[in-house]
Amino acid sequence: MKRLESRIAGLLTASRWLMAPLYLGLIAALVVVGVAFFEELARTVVGVPTLNVEGVILSVLKLIDLVLIANLVLIMISAGIGSLGSVAQGVEHAEWSEFMGKVDFSGLKLKVVVSLVAIAAVDLLEDFVEIDTTNKTDLMWRIGILVAFVVTGVLLAWMDRLAEDHE
Repeated sequence: MKRLESRIAGLLTASRWLMAPLYLGLIAALVVVGVAFFEELARTVVGVPTLNVEGVILSVLKLIDLVLIANLVLIMISAGIGSLGSVAQGVEHAEWSEFMGKVDFSGLKLKVVVSLVAIAAVDLLEDFVEIDTTNKTDLMWRIGILVAFVVTGVLLAWMDRLAEDHE
Protein backbone atom coordinates (compact mmCIF):
# COMPACT_ATOMS: atom_id res chain seq x y z
CA MET A 1 0.00 0.00 0.00
CA LYS A 2 2.86 2.40 0.82
CA ARG A 3 4.34 1.71 -2.59
CA LEU A 4 1.05 2.60 -4.31
CA GLU A 5 0.75 5.80 -2.25
CA SER A 6 4.31 6.72 -3.17
CA ARG A 7 3.67 6.18 -6.88
CA ILE A 8 0.44 8.18 -6.80
CA ALA A 9 2.18 11.00 -4.96
CA GLY A 10 5.00 10.94 -7.52
CA LEU A 11 2.52 11.02 -10.39
CA LEU A 12 0.65 13.94 -8.84
CA THR A 13 3.89 15.82 -8.29
CA ALA A 14 5.06 15.15 -11.86
CA SER A 15 1.71 16.35 -13.25
CA ARG A 16 2.79 19.93 -12.62
CA TRP A 17 4.88 19.59 -15.79
CA LEU A 18 1.63 19.52 -17.78
CA MET A 19 1.63 23.27 -17.15
CA ALA A 20 4.98 23.77 -18.93
CA PRO A 21 3.47 24.11 -22.44
CA LEU A 22 1.01 26.66 -21.08
CA TYR A 23 3.82 28.75 -19.60
CA LEU A 24 5.68 28.51 -22.92
CA GLY A 25 2.48 29.76 -24.55
CA LEU A 26 2.52 32.72 -22.18
CA ILE A 27 6.03 33.53 -23.38
CA ALA A 28 4.65 33.59 -26.93
CA ALA A 29 1.79 35.81 -25.72
CA LEU A 30 4.36 38.17 -24.17
CA VAL A 31 6.09 38.42 -27.55
CA VAL A 32 2.73 39.20 -29.20
CA VAL A 33 2.05 41.96 -26.66
CA GLY A 34 5.55 43.32 -27.28
CA VAL A 35 4.95 43.44 -31.03
CA ALA A 36 1.60 45.19 -30.48
CA PHE A 37 3.34 47.70 -28.18
CA PHE A 38 5.92 48.62 -30.79
CA GLU A 39 3.30 48.83 -33.54
CA GLU A 40 1.28 51.24 -31.38
CA LEU A 41 4.44 53.20 -30.53
CA ALA A 42 5.31 53.51 -34.23
CA ARG A 43 1.77 54.70 -35.05
CA THR A 44 2.03 57.25 -32.25
CA VAL A 45 5.42 58.56 -33.33
CA VAL A 46 4.41 58.80 -37.00
CA GLY A 47 1.09 60.43 -36.10
CA VAL A 48 2.42 62.99 -33.60
CA PRO A 49 2.16 65.94 -36.03
CA THR A 50 -1.55 65.29 -36.54
CA LEU A 51 -2.44 64.43 -32.92
CA ASN A 52 -4.13 66.87 -30.60
CA VAL A 53 -3.60 66.67 -26.83
CA GLU A 54 -6.40 64.13 -26.41
CA GLY A 55 -4.87 61.99 -29.17
CA VAL A 56 -1.50 62.02 -27.42
CA ILE A 57 -3.12 61.09 -24.12
CA LEU A 58 -5.03 58.22 -25.74
CA SER A 59 -1.92 56.94 -27.50
CA VAL A 60 0.09 57.00 -24.29
CA LEU A 61 -2.75 55.29 -22.39
CA LYS A 62 -2.82 52.52 -25.01
CA LEU A 63 0.92 52.03 -24.56
CA ILE A 64 0.52 51.94 -20.78
CA ASP A 65 -2.31 49.42 -21.15
CA LEU A 66 -0.08 47.13 -23.22
CA VAL A 67 2.73 47.42 -20.67
CA LEU A 68 0.33 46.53 -17.85
CA ILE A 69 -0.89 43.50 -19.80
CA ALA A 70 2.72 42.44 -20.42
CA ASN A 71 3.45 42.78 -16.70
CA LEU A 72 0.43 40.58 -15.90
CA VAL A 73 1.70 37.90 -18.30
CA LEU A 74 5.19 38.19 -16.77
CA ILE A 75 3.75 37.74 -13.27
CA MET A 76 2.10 34.51 -14.39
CA ILE A 77 5.30 33.28 -16.09
CA SER A 78 7.25 34.04 -12.91
CA ALA A 79 4.72 32.10 -10.87
CA GLY A 80 5.32 29.17 -13.20
CA ILE A 81 8.96 29.07 -12.19
CA GLY A 82 7.90 28.24 -8.65
CA SER A 83 5.19 25.78 -9.62
CA LEU A 84 7.48 23.83 -11.92
CA GLY A 85 10.10 23.54 -9.20
CA SER A 86 12.80 25.11 -11.35
CA VAL A 87 14.37 26.89 -8.44
CA ALA A 88 17.27 24.66 -7.48
CA GLN A 89 18.10 24.48 -3.81
CA GLY A 90 21.09 26.63 -2.93
CA VAL A 91 21.61 27.91 -6.48
CA GLU A 92 21.76 31.67 -6.93
CA HIS A 93 20.01 33.22 -9.91
CA ALA A 94 21.40 36.77 -10.02
CA GLU A 95 19.35 37.74 -13.08
CA TRP A 96 16.02 36.93 -11.38
CA SER A 97 13.91 39.49 -9.63
CA GLU A 98 13.56 38.90 -5.91
CA PHE A 99 10.02 37.50 -6.25
CA MET A 100 10.68 35.07 -9.14
CA GLY A 101 10.11 31.52 -8.08
CA LYS A 102 8.97 32.66 -4.64
CA VAL A 103 5.45 33.88 -5.34
CA ASP A 104 2.98 32.20 -3.02
CA PHE A 105 -0.66 31.82 -3.98
CA SER A 106 -1.75 34.69 -1.74
CA GLY A 107 0.79 37.07 -3.23
CA LEU A 108 0.04 35.88 -6.75
CA LYS A 109 -3.70 36.46 -6.52
CA LEU A 110 -3.18 39.97 -5.13
CA LYS A 111 -0.67 40.82 -7.87
CA VAL A 112 -3.12 39.58 -10.51
CA VAL A 113 -6.05 41.53 -9.04
CA VAL A 114 -3.95 44.70 -8.73
CA SER A 115 -2.86 44.29 -12.36
CA LEU A 116 -6.46 43.81 -13.47
CA VAL A 117 -7.53 46.91 -11.53
CA ALA A 118 -4.78 48.95 -13.17
CA ILE A 119 -5.70 47.69 -16.66
CA ALA A 120 -9.41 48.37 -16.08
CA ALA A 121 -8.61 51.84 -14.71
CA VAL A 122 -6.51 52.75 -17.75
CA ASP A 123 -9.27 51.51 -20.09
CA LEU A 124 -11.79 53.58 -18.16
CA LEU A 125 -9.53 56.62 -18.37
CA GLU A 126 -9.38 56.16 -22.16
CA ASP A 127 -13.20 56.23 -22.19
CA PHE A 128 -13.28 59.43 -20.14
CA VAL A 129 -10.86 61.13 -22.54
CA GLU A 130 -13.30 60.29 -25.36
CA ILE A 131 -16.44 60.84 -23.25
CA ASP A 132 -18.33 62.52 -26.11
CA THR A 133 -18.13 59.42 -28.32
CA THR A 134 -18.26 56.79 -25.58
CA ASN A 135 -21.34 54.62 -25.28
CA LYS A 136 -22.72 55.44 -21.81
CA THR A 137 -23.97 51.89 -21.22
CA ASP A 138 -20.51 50.50 -21.99
CA LEU A 139 -19.04 53.14 -19.69
CA MET A 140 -21.30 52.06 -16.82
CA TRP A 141 -20.30 48.42 -17.39
CA ARG A 142 -16.61 49.38 -17.29
CA ILE A 143 -17.13 51.31 -14.05
CA GLY A 144 -18.99 48.33 -12.58
CA ILE A 145 -16.22 45.94 -13.62
CA LEU A 146 -13.55 48.22 -12.14
CA VAL A 147 -15.48 48.46 -8.87
CA ALA A 148 -15.91 44.67 -8.84
CA PHE A 149 -12.13 44.19 -9.28
CA VAL A 150 -11.40 46.69 -6.50
CA VAL A 151 -13.90 45.04 -4.12
CA THR A 152 -12.49 41.61 -4.99
CA GLY A 153 -8.95 42.81 -4.27
CA VAL A 154 -9.96 44.32 -0.94
CA LEU A 155 -11.83 41.16 0.06
CA LEU A 156 -8.92 38.89 -0.94
CA ALA A 157 -6.46 41.03 1.02
CA TRP A 158 -8.81 41.05 4.00
CA MET A 159 -9.23 37.25 3.88
CA ASP A 160 -5.44 36.81 3.73
CA ARG A 161 -5.08 39.11 6.71
CA LEU A 162 -7.71 37.12 8.65
CA ALA A 163 -5.91 33.88 7.77
CA GLU A 164 -2.59 35.32 8.98
CA ASP A 165 -4.17 36.42 12.25
CA HIS A 166 -5.50 32.87 12.87
CA GLU A 167 -2.09 31.31 12.21
